[in-house]
Amino acid sequence: MIVLFVDFDYFFAQVEEVLNPQYKGKPVIVCVYSGRTKTSGAVATANYEARKLGVKAGIPIIKAMELAPSAIFLPMRKEVYQEVSNRIMNGILRKYTSKLEIASIDEAYLDITDKVKDFDEAYALGKKIKEEIFEKEKLTVTIGIAPNKVLAKIIADKNKPNGLAVLKPKDVQSFLQSLDIDEIPGIGKMLAEKLKEMGVNKVVDVLNFDFMKLEREIGRSKATYLVKLAQNRYNEPVEDKTRKPHGRILTLPYNTRKPEVILPHLKRAVDEAYSKVQGVPMKITVVAIMEDLEIVSKGKKFKHGINKENAYEKAFELLKQILEEDDRKIRRIGVRLDDVIKTRGLDQFF
Repeated sequence: MIVLFVDFDYFFAQVEEVLNPQYKGKPVIVCVYSGRTKTSGAVATANYEARKLGVKAGIPIIKAMELAPSAIFLPMRKEVYQEVSNRIMNGILRKYTSKLEIASIDEAYLDITDKVKDFDEAYALGKKIKEEIFEKEKLTVTIGIAPNKVLAKIIADKNKPNGLAVLKPKDVQSFLQSLDIDEIPGIGKMLAEKLKEMGVNKVVDVLNFDFMKLEREIGRSKATYLVKLAQNRYNEPVEDKTRKPHGRILTLPYNTRKPEVILPHLKRAVDEAYSKVQGVPMKITVVAIMEDLEIVSKGKKFKHGINKENAYEKAFELLKQILEEDDRKIRRIGVRLDDVIKTRGLDQFF
């Protein structure tokens, strides 16, 4: 398998630079304003001029203003960025693959196994993609190419911004030996710290643990994921599928861990998410945006779907799990409903 991963460089801020050429070369900071006060909220992304001043995603806007008082502060315009993303994903990337997995507004995986004969051709294809995106949208992207999705993302992360790098199969084993545990996609700060306390500093260190013990400490899915990656057996396919999740995320009145403050907003998020659904969701996920803007989520699938009344209880349980496993305060809370089965009537379905 040959996977090409595309990551749009500092996407929101870069789009603003393209739309406003006068911003180029100046520190630009795109913010999520909470609405509590004029300066409350957090940084969504910043260009590299702002990063050089110490500004990074997740820090409070008021802190960013202290670090970069002369920077250009802009509210996040999700609709604008989504339009640009759609043009790149569907107008450019889809031409180069029969399997395109859109991971987020600014990340995508392409399975190019049947488009190139080897990793040298893959590099040439990556160069062509970068050139076309820049020619048509004036945006730079970073591309990582590797034998699986995880390694492709990691190699891209190591070559930002405006990079292009290839990890060939013959180099994978030595690459894994040097890979720090906090460089692994899906391993957040809290989990990385826990693993380091256990003695897992490199991903290959998980192979020194009894799997049952590892499973008890971090859960079956994460344990299986890390072991497969460390053994170079990770081969999750690029999935070309259209998924239309229905969700709602609400800003809390203040950052908190208090269930009595969070639950009314979570209930409202469930109500509003279900108002968008035409059918029965088979999966519900509670999404918490933490005080540093890191996203933490917990989800559950249901063989026969889940109605709104049952969703309240399940959402509250998933929130409890998040609070038990993470000691940070929550800034925003919401739910996402996935795998919706269209039906003529809910009564008929049940």
